[in-house]
Amino acid sequence: MRELAARYKKPFWAGIVAGLAVITVLLILGDLRGVAGLFKSFDRRYLPAILLLAPLNYFFRYLKWDYYLQLTGLYPQAQINRLIFLSGLAMTITPGKAGELLKCYLLKEHIDAPVSVTASIVLAERLSDGLSMVLLAAAGLLAFPYGQYALLTVFILLVIAVAAFHYEVFFQYLLLLLKKKGRAWGQKIAVFLREFQRTARRLFTLPALFFAVGIGVLSWGLEGLVIFLAVRALGGTIPILVSVFVVSFSSIVGALSFLPGGLGVAEGSIMALLLLAGLGKEMAAAATLVTRFSTLWLGVLVGIIGFYLAQRELFKAAG
Repeated sequence: MRELAARYKKPFWAGIVAGLAVITVLLILGDLRGVAGLFKSFDRRYLPAILLLAPLNYFFRYLKWDYYLQLTGLYPQAQINRLIFLSGLAMTITPGKAGELLKCYLLKEHIDAPVSVTASIVLAERLSDGLSMVLLAAAGLLAFPYGQYALLTVFILLVIAVAAFHYEVFFQYLLLLLKKKGRAWGQKIAVFLREFQRTARRLFTLPALFFAVGIGVLSWGLEGLVIFLAVRALGGTIPILVSVFVVSFSSIVGALSFLPGGLGVAEGSIMALLLLAGLGKEMAAAATLVTRFSTLWLGVLVGIIGFYLAQRELFKAAG
């Protein structure tokens, strides 16, 4: 377990440093004094709702995680499973959220679940989340007509990625190439990919996909309200659909950047879109800071606590 923690230590701290740098840049761009003045007049009545929306997102995403586990025939202990899911939140500041594979290794420690199976669950989470955010951003286009072609392109790519796992010929050809190598590593990769594809096909059936995308629209839609409430708390106004679009679109752009947590790209997108929506630079910067704290850094904090508790529970079980 210590080796596992050490493996993710470097990218985790690199993400923290990058996050601090991004916050500094936002304060400079928004005019430090102006941003500080807005925070002094921040309406704290909105704070509980702002801080609650992201945990509600995690709750619904956990339902999807648990649903996927059941589809693949994995039944971890409920308490440990919740902690394993939360642990993945700490890894959202790794490049492309690849650190969320931490959940796979924790499940391996807990119930000896094959990584080839659990890795496909993490992939299914990400692809279904992507489809959900595209749908939310598309709804936001009714009030904020920017990025139509980018959204359409992302949607098509996501659909192709999901459909690819049902396309046997591609995987059969890939497995044949690996077997021809005749080496041990080629055989191991072939076995891994075969199980990975079989599991992914099960997760990408239409009923499973409708459930996952539907629950994703609900969970990420709640998070999309953060900007709406943040702007209100700072003394401004913004339409709800615009708020949902800004959060969804910036999340998509941040994910496509493959930077740790989309750092820099997501913040830049949020601030730029808020400026286009008519907010001043001070309020746009302040709202971006509040949004990213609620939608990213709060999750990282929860994830750190979850990982610590998961390690403790797994040590108890091993002992």
